[in-house]
Amino acid sequence: MLILRPVERGDLDELLALARLLDSVNLPADAPFLEQRIAHSERSFADPSGDWRPGLYVFVLEDTADRRVLGTSMVRAKHGTPDTPYYYLEVSTEERRSTELNRHFEHTKLQLRISTDGPSEIGGLVLHPDWRGHPEKCGKALSVVRFAWIGAHPDRFEREVVAEMLSRFDEEGRSRLWEAFGAHFTGLSYREADHLSAHNPHFIADLFPQDPVYATLFPEEVRQILGQPNETARAAVSILEKVGFHYLRRIDPFDGGPYYGAARDAIASVRERRELVLPSVPAERSAQPEGPLTLLSAEGAHGFRAAVLSLDAEGAPFVPKDVREALGVGAGDRVNVTPLP
Repeated sequence: MLILRPVERGDLDELLALARLLDSVNLPADAPFLEQRIAHSERSFADPSGDWRPGLYVFVLEDTADRRVLGTSMVRAKHGTPDTPYYYLEVSTEERRSTELNRHFEHTKLQLRISTDGPSEIGGLVLHPDWRGHPEKCGKALSVVRFAWIGAHPDRFEREVVAEMLSRFDEEGRSRLWEAFGAHFTGLSYREADHLSAHNPHFIADLFPQDPVYATLFPEEVRQILGQPNETARAAVSILEKVGFHYLRRIDPFDGGPYYGAARDAIASVRERRELVLPSVPAERSAQPEGPLTLLSAEGAHGFRAAVLSLDAEGAPFVPKDVREALGVGAGDRVNVTPLP
């Protein structure tokens, strides 16, 4: 059975194995970094009464048959505070025309922006390659579980939610934008800068140019990747667009990847979430319908848990006994139904 749940300390080795397999910027193979992220997430889930702004919620997809972690995703309650600002490049267009020469140009400009009162941010979606295209829609489940949590606890999140998508890297794993831009102003490699920004991002404001930069001056191969997600991120973008996200004309200062965003309460997976009461009799596994899939989540005896289930002809989730036990819920308990896009 596949279950989505908050990350736990015992997941470190599994996350490291997944990180080493993928070598992803979203999931670095860095044990101390992952240990800190897991501890941060555990504190956030355990203390809902304190200051919500530092909250970081990390979810994992687990195959309960062998307790194997197949993927992960996360949501940050607030991306942009006085201690850790939200930095991005605002993309704008400037038109220039010469009547005398009969010439017309449109120049893309990049302007560093800094927010100390930023939005909530979703990110960190990583799925084991063997589980892509799975019938239970693992990638969609890892994406939507974040909205199920936001919808259940809207007071812990900002009214705007953003998502940063990685841009394309070259064959040697380098960011073309960073090599043409950031490296010249910081003297750092992309990996060094990305790692440093997770702990102390102030060097961006200290060293990056404060005036607009004309992308016209970049090589053509750099201009082509600005605001373009890489191939592995396109599926995630498609999911986000289906639930109401759109390109914000903001890009990451390091790799040029686009930011997508939406109003929290306008996100379909938040707006269309339903709360139901479980009936007294569990569904029979042998009678499983072939209806559309949905994410069923609950905060039961095991804490927050979620699973992908089918809907019957009346739109009710099909919840067999083993799923109830895995979610820690029973007859009369309240559960949440979040549609999968």
